[in-house]
Amino acid sequence: MHSDVEANNSVRGKHGVMQNNRPTPSPAPTRLLLAILGIALLVGAAIFSIFYFVIFKQAGPGPNGTPTPIVQPGSGGGGGPCTANSPYGFTTIHADAQLVTFYKQLNVCWVRYQIHWRKQGAKAGIETAPGVYDWSQVDAAVAAMNAAHIHIDFAIQYAPQWDLTQICAGDGKPFLPGPDQMRQFATVLATRYNGKNGHGFIDSYEIGNEEYDSYFVPSEGNNQLCRNASYYGPVLKAGYEAIKAASPHALVGMFGLWWHYLPHIQEFITYLFANGYGQYMDYMNFHYYHGGEDPSVTIGQDPSFDQQWQTMHNIAAQYGFANKAIWVTETGWPSQASQQQNQYLQYIMGEAAKSHVIQKVFWFTINYGQQADNIYPAGGSPMPAFFTYQAIVRQKPQWG
Repeated sequence: MHSDVEANNSVRGKHGVMQNNRPTPSPAPTRLLLAILGIALLVGAAIFSIFYFVIFKQAGPGPNGTPTPIVQPGSGGGGGPCTANSPYGFTTIHADAQLVTFYKQLNVCWVRYQIHWRKQGAKAGIETAPGVYDWSQVDAAVAAMNAAHIHIDFAIQYAPQWDLTQICAGDGKPFLPGPDQMRQFATVLATRYNGKNGHGFIDSYEIGNEEYDSYFVPSEGNNQLCRNASYYGPVLKAGYEAIKAASPHALVGMFGLWWHYLPHIQEFITYLFANGYGQYMDYMNFHYYHGGEDPSVTIGQDPSFDQQWQTMHNIAAQYGFANKAIWVTETGWPSQASQQQNQYLQYIMGEAAKSHVIQKVFWFTINYGQQADNIYPAGGSPMPAFFTYQAIVRQKPQWG
């Protein structure tokens, strides 16, 4: 159930009493008259201030027809300061002026910007030939987000064919980059966006998107040899070390674990920590869609939201990383079922906020065309989840 959160703001003014050191004090009636005049001026100023800020300092009608206050990211917007510690964000391919407009309404502080490492056909990408890079789209996105004080998470995803040096044991095909390929590209990327070379700053990097546990070999069924963490661990380490060397203040996390299969989650995360890779990520990461079903319910081996993060956290704790943060860099539900989308968004944000382990949740998506999970479909009206999201941020801007 959606309910707007209203903020009752009161302005308190303080005034001191000037001591009059004149030899002859003013007559009592004169002092009384001056006091009345002073009070009248204060009341008038207060009325003018209220009128000015309520009427003139609004940015016109919002998407639901009500006035939308002008809110710069970082100014609070009724939800407190917008800092790097803010837990809210969206995953999108369009980090542009329209996104900034939405973010001003929501007071959201993070964007997970997606663009492929490889350039393939008409799809946006960075590396057009071995060692040849087109930075134009990333430069524009980083400049726009930095100017708006929006923090950026960047997934290093989908390497070009010539960098796929790891061969899948299930079908003999090249399918992933190796540590050397990740190290080389991550170094170039993080050096460009370390805030010191004139191209802006990227706050966080993910070593991969979903490709490290989504490769499917039909003949293997659930016994997916090529979803094994042994392919990923060395790549994670190489990417982490490269980024920290080039941009020491940036965060580096693991890719978003994609396969919703509890034995796989347990095996994959255990391998990373048992083999010493826990030190090469600032945060664990997973994507959570649950097949569009209720996130509070475990369905067979497809864990509930809480079961998934608790499983990952418990394994990390067993290996001495009980304080390892978790990010959820994609989660969402179809907007066609607007009531469920709204309900599940509230549930995910509520559970994440009280977990004390999950640091950030990036909803999928906004400003991303006609994606089924969009809470503000292109050319349409905002979904109820949009206003629920706005109310959640205002009510709980930080998770403590």
